[in-house]
Amino acid sequence: MPLAFGNSYLEKNFNSVFVKLTCDHIDKNGHVSEAGYLIVANLAYWKICEQVGLLKLYSKYKISGIVFDTYMEFKKEVFEGEEVMINLRFNITNDTRKIVRLLDIYDRENRLVVKITSNGGFLDLEKRKIVEPPKKILDTCLKYLR
Repeated sequence: MPLAFGNSYLEKNFNSVFVKLTCDHIDKNGHVSEAGYLIVANLAYWKICEQVGLLKLYSKYKISGIVFDTYMEFKKEVFEGEEVMINLRFNITNDTRKIVRLLDIYDRENRLVVKITSNGGFLDLEKRKIVEPPKKILDTCLKYLR
């Protein structure tokens, strides 16, 4: 669970971003849609990877994260105009080629809105195969995203 909602949290933790929800995220029921959450979470994932230095390492080693499957648990409604915080964590499996990516989305009151769990791995962008990443990538994941 996040320590605090707001910029003070970001000063201590690079694994969170904030997003203001727009009409593009809302469904016919008037709340954020399943697709809206996935869009927000995907954009947050890449922004957080940039914040912790993974994008530079991914580019250097021509490796990136990839998702095999995703499971979502909806906990609470949020609506257009609200700001949410997305927090990213990785669990590195015993087979270090694979990860479990956890994206938790919180509302303004620090209440968990949705949990997104994805199984994935590290994709060699040239060989197009799942590979064990270089130590620098693993170390960065463990330092910032555990």
